[in-house]
Amino acid sequence: MLKLPKLTIGNIKLKNCLMLAPMAGITDLPLRQLAVDGGAGLVFTEMVSATAMVYGDKKTYKLLTTSDKEKNCVAAQIFGTKPEIMSECAKRVQDLGYKIIDINLGCPAKKITKVGAGSRLLANPKQVENVLSAVVKAVSVPVTIKTRIGLLQGQNVAPEIIEIAQNCGIKMVSLHARYAEFAHSGDPDLEAFALACEGAKIPIVANGGIVDIKTAEKFLKIKNCSGLMIGRGAIGNYDIFKQIEYFFDKEQMTPPSTIKTRLRWFRQHAIDSIQYYGKEKGLVVLRKIAPYYIKGLPNACSIRNSFNKITTLEEFDKIFKNLE
Repeated sequence: MLKLPKLTIGNIKLKNCLMLAPMAGITDLPLRQLAVDGGAGLVFTEMVSATAMVYGDKKTYKLLTTSDKEKNCVAAQIFGTKPEIMSECAKRVQDLGYKIIDINLGCPAKKITKVGAGSRLLANPKQVENVLSAVVKAVSVPVTIKTRIGLLQGQNVAPEIIEIAQNCGIKMVSLHARYAEFAHSGDPDLEAFALACEGAKIPIVANGGIVDIKTAEKFLKIKNCSGLMIGRGAIGNYDIFKQIEYFFDKEQMTPPSTIKTRLRWFRQHAIDSIQYYGKEKGLVVLRKIAPYYIKGLPNACSIRNSFNKITTLEEFDKIFKNLE
């Protein structure tokens, strides 16, 4: 029976090797707290623009707000292309108290790649080396990266990027096993992921398409896979971390999450969001997340339309009280 690997990043030992992936516009403080409650051993902030942070942008600093609940298990993800800007940003992130800094080399969004950042950096290994080296030298905390197996199908650059990363002093690589051209669609390329893991001397964490125990198991069977990073499969389903940990520890399945459980998470998310953003904005920002909670419910479309109009927790309860 497979067991979950023990995972240490630099000098930091995690309670488990299960992580919440960084997701732009999604993994804010309220959602990260829910993932911690659900059993995640490490959570990541939304990716932060190094340039914006160096220029003191208040909204960027807001993205890096943390809570006592997550203070020992949260990493900050930064993105950019210029070594001097990235290193200065990393220093400021470290000064905020973060114990792990992650560099984004995998985002396929056009607004990121058009400036040469995110997954676009994979086309320039020398620049990757320059950025990673500068950041590692600038801080004393462990630095990790999140990347893709490549830009285009069949062009697996992950082994080269991993070699560069470990030579620069990177302590862990989270590897999304889809090519950037496919974004978040299609099955992960397990063969390409396995090839990338073969010669790795640092932990390689699997990402991409992990939504349950079965998909988790496929990655864990691969030699040198050091952990699992779950993104969209965890939204509204935060128990997935505990379910995976329990299965590989006790060799037993836990009961599947119910509609009642999902709505309980949703209400807690609403409470935390209001507390974090304020009454006016708290429920508004949840509109992009609501479909994950509502999916599969009777009259889901109608419920979503109703949710998009509410502004108070009392209105929230009125919509969902009869659905549990």
